[in-house]
Amino acid sequence: MASSPPIKKVCLIGANGTVGSVITRELVQAGCFDVSILRRSNSSSASPAGVTEIPVSPALELQELTRALSGQDAVVAAFPLKDVSEHLRLVEAAFNAGVRRYIPADYGSCDAASPQAQHHLRLYRDKTAVRTRCEELSQMAAEDQTGASPFTWTSIICGHFFDYGLRSGLLHFNLDAERAQILDAGDIKASASTLRRVGESVVRVLQRHEDTRNRAVYVQSFCPTQLEILASLERATGNKWHTQHLDSNAFLERESKRLEAGDGEATEEIVFVLGTVDADWTRKDGFAMELLGLQDENLDQVVREVVAAHKTRASS
Repeated sequence: MASSPPIKKVCLIGANGTVGSVITRELVQAGCFDVSILRRSNSSSASPAGVTEIPVSPALELQELTRALSGQDAVVAAFPLKDVSEHLRLVEAAFNAGVRRYIPADYGSCDAASPQAQHHLRLYRDKTAVRTRCEELSQMAAEDQTGASPFTWTSIICGHFFDYGLRSGLLHFNLDAERAQILDAGDIKASASTLRRVGESVVRVLQRHEDTRNRAVYVQSFCPTQLEILASLERATGNKWHTQHLDSNAFLERESKRLEAGDGEATEEIVFVLGTVDADWTRKDGFAMELLGLQDENLDQVVREVVAAHKTRASS
């Protein structure tokens, strides 16, 4: 079978978010894509440089989305999965518009296919619903003898957003107080990715679209234990940190009860635990670092960069 032409025209949804802004930057800097972004008419965010705006109504209706995505080779979703219906409509629109590759908003911190993740959070059940629809549509496209739809998909699962999680405290390393909360013995390895690595992975998937079609790919910047992260932080700060060990099962049970009681902030705590105890991608069949031509980053270097930037902000 002849190989398909390179992916050139890429449209991103969520270009101003934490992850989307970095993906947009990496797509533009790659220099081989014509990058556009869907921009809701009620958005007040400034558009990144080097992209073309495609205006759409806030409702993200199917017919309008289909028209907006017409002519695009690839669509990248990078906005929060708060309303699963929006993401499902976007998949349908990409299929209807003849888009060749769809990348759903899977990313971090857990594998949505994990039974544990699905059990604890609707977020991962919703992500699985989107991935399932991608699978269904790609199968329909493959079985269509007319070749009317070239639709394929790739999910990118990257573990915790490491630099963002370290800066924000979501990983339970407090840079101000130099205190760490360690789950269990702290010796469980977990894949994690810098935001830059997520953006790089999107670029590599689109550049290697034949090899990454209709599958999930697992990527990382490194796969450390919490104790290894702690040791790196102590080297970067030159100080001994205070630590508190927590039982992960008790933590999950407590936060699950908070969530059931309507406390939405418990979601981030549950994600923290699951992304720490159930995220070693090196054991996955879909571990794709070699396939994508990526190598691990240096943990100490990334930690030093985060600590240095934090000190600069704190002193300004």
